[in-house]
Amino acid sequence: MNCRAGLIALTLFLLSLTPVVVADLSTENQTLNLVCSDDDCSLSTQAVGDTVLSEEERDANPAQPVTVTLEFPMRPDQTSVSLIPTVVESMVFDFRIQEDGVGLAHPDLYIELILGPSTNSWTISAPGPTSPPGNQGPYVLENQELDISNGRILSPLDQVLLRISFDIDQPVTWELHLAGDSSIVLPIEWSIDADAANVDEPTSLTEPRAITLVGVTTFGGLMSSDVDCYKFDVDEQLSALTVTVSWAVTPLEVEQSHTIPEFMDAQGNSEDTPEIRTRYEGENVVNEYRWSEPEGGEHTLCWTGMEDHYQSYSFIGSQSILGVGSTTPEEFSGDATWDSGSSQVGQLDKSTDTSGAGVLTMGMAALGIFVAIIGYLMPLSSPWLPRFMLPMAIILLLFGGIVSPAVSISNESPNPGEMTFDELLEERIDRIYQGIINDDEGQFGPQWYGGFMGVAAGERLQLMLTIESAHPLGDGRWQVQVSELDGVDLDRLVFGKLNEGRLSADNEVRFILRSGRLLALDLLLLEALLIVDEEPRGNVLHIDWQMVSDPGMGSLNSPAWISRPDTVTSSDWKQVIEAVKPELFSVSFCDCGIDAMELSIRSSEVYANDLITPGGIESSNGLIPHDFWVAVLGLVVLVCAGFVEKERREKGMALAEEILNR
Repeated sequence: MNCRAGLIALTLFLLSLTPVVVADLSTENQTLNLVCSDDDCSLSTQAVGDTVLSEEERDANPAQPVTVTLEFPMRPDQTSVSLIPTVVESMVFDFRIQEDGVGLAHPDLYIELILGPSTNSWTISAPGPTSPPGNQGPYVLENQELDISNGRILSPLDQVLLRISFDIDQPVTWELHLAGDSSIVLPIEWSIDADAANVDEPTSLTEPRAITLVGVTTFGGLMSSDVDCYKFDVDEQLSALTVTVSWAVTPLEVEQSHTIPEFMDAQGNSEDTPEIRTRYEGENVVNEYRWSEPEGGEHTLCWTGMEDHYQSYSFIGSQSILGVGSTTPEEFSGDATWDSGSSQVGQLDKSTDTSGAGVLTMGMAALGIFVAIIGYLMPLSSPWLPRFMLPMAIILLLFGGIVSPAVSISNESPNPGEMTFDELLEERIDRIYQGIINDDEGQFGPQWYGGFMGVAAGERLQLMLTIESAHPLGDGRWQVQVSELDGVDLDRLVFGKLNEGRLSADNEVRFILRSGRLLALDLLLLEALLIVDEEPRGNVLHIDWQMVSDPGMGSLNSPAWISRPDTVTSSDWKQVIEAVKPELFSVSFCDCGIDAMELSIRSSEVYANDLITPGGIESSNGLIPHDFWVAVLGLVVLVCAGFVEKERREKGMALAEEILNR
């Protein structure tokens, strides 16, 4: 008996030393290693097991080549629900022929990769000859597209299999190096552990889960065609019962439909259709369902999911007692006007209007130059006037009062290719609209409409803005306020576009919320980017930015700011969007008979050193700094010349009279 117990203990000890092989493709596990243990091969997220898989092929010859096929199924089976990526990032296979140290007789590898509904195959040509001999390089394939025509959902228990085949036409010993030397990298964009996320279970239509609705947050997960039902008591004499549902950020491919839940009394009768209010809070979609004067007693609330769609959620209830407060849809103000100032920092009390020279200055300078020219035609008593003072006055008046203001005025006209702010907003709205119409696919995807101000990477943003004022930041830089950013009517832009009537009811709500969110975020960031190193003197700003790609912020299907000016580094862009990103941001739409949405922003506290000088921004300044005062100096010199001439003439006349009186 003691020997048997000792044997069992030894067996358990040896099993504890055996590496645990794990699999499961997810956002946390994106690398599959080729592993083997005692010729039992598989795909694993860990680099464990034997270091080499090797075999001799002594019967192979050119007339009768031997085809070797190796299979690596992923074990254990898939447990997460994951989105298959559009590309495989890399495949590396460290395959060698012992007798061929140079690499002249290496075979091609035929690769087949099965990822649930996606089956793909490639041929990897043998690496070229190596020098020095014996330094055989691996077979590598990078950034290869995956076939997702049959869907992108990799479900639990779906097959994940790698099959490698190659032909041997001479007696050799081949080796496949494992345990980290051969692997596949798949950039999984999204995944969810459906069992872990389905925290509401067990729940169903026949056995709803008992909860407290009002004032208590309930968490759940609508996994595939799941049916989630909850039962709770509804008080008597309610004016309204509101259920607020917050849906987790999820890609469109797997997002649930967010249809109106079933709300039934104890007899199974459905309450009337609720009023619906939908909004974005940050990146989350929030639905508010308001039932007026529901029956008292036990009720059941049910959501029904769609096949192959997965999304977690939370909800909470609130109630309004009859006769207490206002509970009608008229509470919805529909205020969605953007007012500038959310991103202003620095010494706002020192804000100044632009003071550049203009037409009046040019007229004054022209008159001064005319007077100076007349001075040349007069007999002057001092040789210094025509040689020094009059030329100096003309030069100062010419450059400070004529040339420089003329340059400033010419700079206030649009440059070739520049848009007005209204034109830019119309293009921005149209891109969001086209994205909705085309289901965010192809060229109309998030990479197209999610860029800053709707300008995608690789495109050029040229914009002309009108300066209203500028204030110092305290570090030598200036922040500019432009008139175009004050009082932007988002409702007019969004609902004016909806009048084209090409969207379904569901897509109209998507368009309203997406437009309100992206427009508000763009205006917030644009205001923060209007930083220049010198105080502007002209009345116009010219922006010229070549846009490049950036991660920006937001989810896969709701990105923002994913393009940036090429004059801004990635780290600086991250710094400024982290500073400007609001603490609370809500865009709301009420399906209550009015074409309006609400915009609510609680801005973060932004400091001057959080903001950057982006470059590519020029004001319509003149040719020289302080040109107005240069022109004034020219007038002063001209007046001094006149005073000098007057004094000399008076002294000369006095001297002449004195001589004559003698």
